[in-house]
Amino acid sequence: MRTRLGLGARLLLHNKVRLAVASASVAVGVIIIFVELGFLLGILDAQSLIATLAKGDLLVMNIARVDLHRWDNLYPVRLDQVAAQPGVARVTPVFEDHVGLEDKSDKRVRRIILYAFPPDDVPLDIGDPEQISRRLKVSHGFLYDRLSRPIFGSFKPGDEVKIDKFPLLVGGYVRMGADIVNDGNIVISEGDWLNRFPDAKPIMGVVHLKPGADLETVRRDILLHVPEDVVVLTPWETKMREYESTLRVAPVGILFLVGMLAGLVIGTINCYQVLYNEISDRLPQFATLKAMGFSNAYLRRVILEQSFVLSLSGFAVGLTLSYLADYYIASQTVLPVGLGAATALFVGCLTVAMCAIAGLIAIRRVAIADPAELY
Repeated sequence: MRTRLGLGARLLLHNKVRLAVASASVAVGVIIIFVELGFLLGILDAQSLIATLAKGDLLVMNIARVDLHRWDNLYPVRLDQVAAQPGVARVTPVFEDHVGLEDKSDKRVRRIILYAFPPDDVPLDIGDPEQISRRLKVSHGFLYDRLSRPIFGSFKPGDEVKIDKFPLLVGGYVRMGADIVNDGNIVISEGDWLNRFPDAKPIMGVVHLKPGADLETVRRDILLHVPEDVVVLTPWETKMREYESTLRVAPVGILFLVGMLAGLVIGTINCYQVLYNEISDRLPQFATLKAMGFSNAYLRRVILEQSFVLSLSGFAVGLTLSYLADYYIASQTVLPVGLGAATALFVGCLTVAMCAIAGLIAIRRVAIADPAELY
């Protein structure tokens, strides 16, 4: 198999210890890039969580609600007006508020986010809909988000927990997740919530279209016949809008971009040092090749081949260690920090690019070598 490889790859494989050290040095930059990018995407995904979980074709919100962490409610009649449009099958109201949840162990009350919706029409992808529907129909019960941060204590079905000093039973669990502002969530039925707060208004309507209905036509009809105090977006558009809002309001984008650039620079410098040492150690051999008539273009291909091999080995090591690092970060922060295929492909391209840059810089060491001065 080795005979099928080019000269550059064979030179690197000749000293496996050096190759391992070189791969580890390149992996340092890869890990930094992965962790910084994973943190950024984890924060953005957490902030847009409800848009990701929404199970509908369109979302209707107050036009003043320019991001998902504003609490601008809708007039309930707006959802009726939307439901009356041709092509709309139904509109599911979603209520959101914050309540105080008492920890049984230390009696401390901590703020938690509450969502309410009709039990017969679960609008969020937070678990088995039939099971959620059945458990929400139990009077005075609520479902606790398993992915909430552990500051709230531990609960099991059947426990009586005080929510805003009112005792409620834990009916089961859902899976939602925390973000950088909110630590956890609970879910109750629309009926129980309106029982306590008859004047409560929904914060969002999840629109389900009739089979065969054209989304853009339905959206246009809604905007044409419903007063201008609503905005109508798809869940994906809502998610992208939340990304943009988070990056605009908070400096997280700049912070993590600087971190990624630092990882890119570190990886490039490390790769350059490895290639420079490799070239310096083998300069007599390269000079001999030049004396035999091999062109500088051939030697450049050899060095670029070595940089490509280092990018692959460094990326493999960095990917493995980054996966472990992201798993630990996600477990500690309860943020959706992780590696996706698109993220891995992007970082892989960056790795190849930074090693290629290092190789192009190191090539000059070979190009200026004069065989006559070495022998």
